[in-house]
Amino acid sequence: MSHPITLLDGAVGTNLWAMAAERGIPRVPVWQYNVTHPELVSELAARYVQAGSRIILTNTFCANGPAVSKRPGFRAAEVVAAGVRLAKGAAEGRARVALSVGPLEQVPLLRQERLAAAAAYDAQLRAGIDAGADCIFLQTFWERQLLTLALERAAAYGLPVLCAMTFGPDGRTYGGCSAQDFAALVEPYHPAAIGLNCSCGPAAAAGVMAELRRCTEVPLLCKPNMPPDHTPADFAAAMAPALDGLSYAGGCCGTTPEDVAALVRLLQG
Repeated sequence: MSHPITLLDGAVGTNLWAMAAERGIPRVPVWQYNVTHPELVSELAARYVQAGSRIILTNTFCANGPAVSKRPGFRAAEVVAAGVRLAKGAAEGRARVALSVGPLEQVPLLRQERLAAAAAYDAQLRAGIDAGADCIFLQTFWERQLLTLALERAAAYGLPVLCAMTFGPDGRTYGGCSAQDFAALVEPYHPAAIGLNCSCGPAAAAGVMAELRRCTEVPLLCKPNMPPDHTPADFAAAMAPALDGLSYAGGCCGTTPEDVAALVRLLQG
């Protein structure tokens, strides 16, 4: 590895659901826990910071207006602001807080749909930034139109933007975007880092990361899934081939604070 790697966190949603199940709390869209069970969100974020994460995500991945409006009694701006405050409280100055923003449920095709989607992103971004987010993490995007729209809106706020797409085993997103397509699409927006999250695990991620290294000078990040029956040692060993040239590394669905700690040990050793 040619330069230091900043440790990201692991999964948010799968861990919050597991923690809720252990305590008899109903499984709901995880953003609701920002309001109904903030102790879960604070505890998980603090565990990541303790494990060694230096950038942690807010629990706001799907907390956009169209999604939140389907749940009576919740307002997107309040949910997002609460998510940022909880993450910042857990970070205690030891980690930066990245506002997690994901794709909307529908790809906007018509002009009015695009205007509505842009407004939804603006509302989510503004609520998170006003609450004190340090940077923006656009994640799990799989097609060009929503990613471009989210990047356009995020770039307008002047914070560092990290950007990740999710890739299939063939090295393309489910919308047919290759690593080279992805890099060409996002470079005009000058992101702080680009890479993959979710996807098909570290083994498949290594090929995508190698292609990104060949076609861009933008700093790279890798945050892949792991199967639920893995061990922290499994995660560290699986990540090792993908680490060369990375600036940021962490995990996505199925990964835990213990996995981040194992990655810390790998990097230190």
